Amino acid sequence: EAVEKYDEVVHNLEFAKELQKTFSGLSQDLLKAQRKAQRRESLLKLEAEKKKLRTILQVQYVLQNFTQEHVQKDFKGGVNGAIYLPSKELDYLIRFAKLTCPERNENL
Repeated sequence: EAVEKYDEVVHNLEFAKELQKTFSGLSQDLLKAQRKAQRRESLLKLEAEKKKLRTILQVQYVLQNFTQEHVQKDFKGGVNGAIYLPSKELDYLIRFAKLTCPERNENL
């Protein structure tokens, strides 16, 4: 009886080997897709961080300009394309700029 089923057993073993190869290939494909998704997610996070940093630096640049005398004069008088700002509001901006913008050492 065992000899009669020998061909069936060999066939089942070959089928199991093919099935194992298929599962192994699917597993590799899944790992590749996961790595690719992680890289894409990392790049998106990096771009978001760059965008935040760029925005912060732009705001700091604008605020630092408020500490310059000629810029203050333009806003106090509403000239040279600047809108008129009352002295009180301009003082608030200047103080805010001094609190939020670090002093730069031009020698570095």
